Amino acid sequence: MDSIVEQILHGVEKGNAFDSHFVIDTIIRDHSDDYLTFVANHLASSKITEYAHSEIAKIISSFKGSLVQDLPYKSISYNIRGKASPCALWQKV
Repeated sequence: MDSIVEQILHGVEKGNAFDSHFVIDTIIRDHSDDYLTFVANHLASSKITEYAHSEIAKIISSFKGSLVQDLPYKSISYNIRGKASPCALWQKV
């Protein structure tokens, strides 16, 4: 999953802001089998989707300083269940 997230981050133009939901949606759209395998590896969690998505957010965070910087405010966007929710907002560096 790390290399998929890195590939997505490389595709974001420098200076553009994006949120974690953008990355998750791109993974689901362009790498659905890898996404399903990743989520399946987190089946022991009681909240599978939330936990797997928080792990993806941690992967984004691992690229702080090299590909992204976190912004001091959150984004409101639709999550996988179609509900608007706050999530981390990032900027491509």
